Amino acid sequence: MSRTGTALAVAAGVGGVALNVIARRSPWRHYPWYLPGTALGVVGTELPVPAAAAQLAVTGAAAALKAHRSKIGAAALAVSAGAAIGLAALQKPANDTRRHLQGAVDEALGRGAVELWAPTPALPGRYRRAEFIVADGVRYSEDQLLDVWRKPGVTGAPVVIQVHGGSWTGGNRRQQNLPVLAHLADNGWVCVAIDYRLGPKNRWPAQIVDVKRAIAWVRANIERYGGDPSFIAITGGSAGGHLAGLAALTGNDPAFQPGFEDADTSIQAGALLYGVYDLSAFNDDGTTGLRDHIRRVMIDDEPDSATFRDASPSHRLTPDSPPLLVVHGDRDEIVSVNQAREFATRARELGSPFGYAELPYAHHAFDSVASARTVATAHAAEQFLSYLAKR
Repeated sequence: MSRTGTALAVAAGVGGVALNVIARRSPWRHYPWYLPGTALGVVGTELPVPAAAAQLAVTGAAAALKAHRSKIGAAALAVSAGAAIGLAALQKPANDTRRHLQGAVDEALGRGAVELWAPTPALPGRYRRAEFIVADGVRYSEDQLLDVWRKPGVTGAPVVIQVHGGSWTGGNRRQQNLPVLAHLADNGWVCVAIDYRLGPKNRWPAQIVDVKRAIAWVRANIERYGGDPSFIAITGGSAGGHLAGLAALTGNDPAFQPGFEDADTSIQAGALLYGVYDLSAFNDDGTTGLRDHIRRVMIDDEPDSATFRDASPSHRLTPDSPPLLVVHGDRDEIVSVNQAREFATRARELGSPFGYAELPYAHHAFDSVASARTVATAHAAEQFLSYLAKR
C-alpha cells in the first residue's frame, strides 16, 4: 500500500507543481504547445478553488495509502499540499479583477461615471443560453446565420452584437463570451450572436464584410425583436475581438460594404477581449508567426501592405472613434498582451475614448469559464455599455 501511495503522492506533487507553474508563468507560447498551456492555465486561474480541492483530495488519498511511511512519499505529500495552497491563492487575483476594470472604465468615461460592482464566486456559475434565445438561426445573408438573445417582454433595448473567435478559421455563434452575453441579456439588452465566413477557404475581406452585413441587418430588423437600432454596440474575443474592433472603427467604410454601401454600419461602443489589433505585428520574440498565420488563413498580400494596415484596428483609431473597453490577460499564451498595450498606447496618443484593463494571471479565453474574473468582466462590460446607451 505504501508503494502505491508513494507513487500517487509523487504524481500529485508533480502535477500540482506543473499546474501552478503553467497557471502563473504561461511558459508555453508556441504552437502547438500553447493549446494545452492555455487549457491548463484556465483551469488553474479560473478554477483555483476546485483545482485546490481536487489536489487536496488526491493528497489525502495518497496519505490514506500510507505514502508518508517513506521519505519520498512524505516529501511528495508536502509538495502536493503546498501545490494545493498555491492553487487556492490564485483566487485572490481573480477576486481583484474589478479594481483593474474600474480603472479602465474610469479612463474611458471619467472617474465617477460608473461605480463597478460584481460578485466574486469561488465556484464557477452555470452557462445560461437557452432561457434567452428568442430567434435561433436567423439568416442575415445568403449563407450566414445569427441568434437573438433577450429576456421576455423587453422592448426598445440597446443592442450588442457578439463576434466569435477561433483564429479566423473556426468557431461559431454558439461559442465564446456566453457569460457576457447572458449577463447583458439578463440586464435588459438584446444580444445578437453571429456567424461569419471562415478562412482559409474564404479570403479577406469576406470576414469583415459579413460582420458589416450583420450590423446592417440588425439596424434594419432588430426592432422586431425588441431592440433599439439607434444604439448598437459590439463585442468579441480573440479573432472576434479583431473583427469587432475593426467594425467599430470603420463604420460605413464602403471598402468593407460591397453592394450595400449605403447601409448604416456605424457602431456606438465596443467591449473587446484578448483581441488582435495589429495584424502586421511581429511576435514578442521577433518571429513572424502571426504575420505568417494571417497570410496562410486570410489575407493574400504582404504584411507591410496597405491591406494589412487597413485590416488592423490599431491603424483605424481616430479621436472620433466610438468608446472602447479593451480587456486582456497578462498571461495570454496565444495573443500577446502587447497587442492590447500598443492598441491602448495608440488610442491615448490620439485622444480616442478608450479604457484598457490588463488582468493579472488571466490567460487566453479566460471567459470560457463563468469564474470570478469572468463575472467581473461581464459586469464591467454591461455597466460600461449601459452607461453609454443611456447617455
